[in-house]
Amino acid sequence: MRTSRRSPIGSLRTTSRAMVEPNSQVVPCPNCAQGEEADLLTAFNNLSRKYTELAEVLANYMSQARLERGVRAINAESMSERLLRIVGGLRTQPGEYPECCLIGERFSDGGHEWFCTGVLVHPRVVLTAGHCQDPAAPINVVALNAVNQGSLRDAEVRRVRRAVVNPGYPRRVGNDITVLILRNSADVAPTPIATTADIAAAQKTMLVGFGNNDVKSSKGFGIQRKVEVDIMHVRRTAGDDLDEAEATLKFESDFEFVAGGGGHDSCNGDSGGPAYILVDGVRKVAGLTSRATEGVTNPCGEGGIYTRVDTQRDFINRVMREANINDTV
Repeated sequence: MRTSRRSPIGSLRTTSRAMVEPNSQVVPCPNCAQGEEADLLTAFNNLSRKYTELAEVLANYMSQARLERGVRAINAESMSERLLRIVGGLRTQPGEYPECCLIGERFSDGGHEWFCTGVLVHPRVVLTAGHCQDPAAPINVVALNAVNQGSLRDAEVRRVRRAVVNPGYPRRVGNDITVLILRNSADVAPTPIATTADIAAAQKTMLVGFGNNDVKSSKGFGIQRKVEVDIMHVRRTAGDDLDEAEATLKFESDFEFVAGGGGHDSCNGDSGGPAYILVDGVRKVAGLTSRATEGVTNPCGEGGIYTRVDTQRDFINRVMREANINDTV
């Protein structure tokens, strides 16, 4: 599934492909992006890891044949969750995450270029990443209720009236957010923003976006996918000591959290996409996809950094007031 082609900071996940190691076997790849090559060694290692994990799950299930049926059912649910995570993510179903939208530019000839992901948090407000907004080619359109950029017949395409990047970005870490004000209210229902207390209690997050879906970040953009991952580092109380993690991974825990890894992650094109949490059965937006953690080997798959939306409420509400929207999020 993380950042777009528009990435002014080096640690952000641009769409440029990571260099293939000299000893890797590479061949032309007809299903890769134009000009890409297939890294067979990486593909083999990834496939081997997935088959090993699948075998472990199957062996574990078979070993429980003599357990009481109710216990087996509970255990099977847990195993099913693991199986979904082995493949790194699944395509979403139409209508499953209609508020998670494509972010792009509409040209005078009616054509579009899609390059980031966003999320609707108010009928007229979409959030995306700060680095997705390029003054030379500003965001001016979003596509809600979409699952595939190649088929937008049933999508709700809305024009953007105003795009405002947090003035602290990129000087201050943790402000990678752009607020988009739509010209008209969306028909799709928005998703509420999680509170600080909600995030403090969360252990997992569901990442959703339209980004690439391989660790080399070479292909897959435009299809909406989801993957549930563990929240690895987040400030839950004021007294939490996250200094070592912050120094190693290069994030600011007052404004960001770290999630994912082990092949389960967001990727190029997911920038600005939602990191959801469930609160009493209600889906809420906890974060926005920002960038990869420091020191990764591959562009995607080893964990990412997410802007905490709860810390951006004042900024979002200020932009709404300036747009004469008499409401708050």
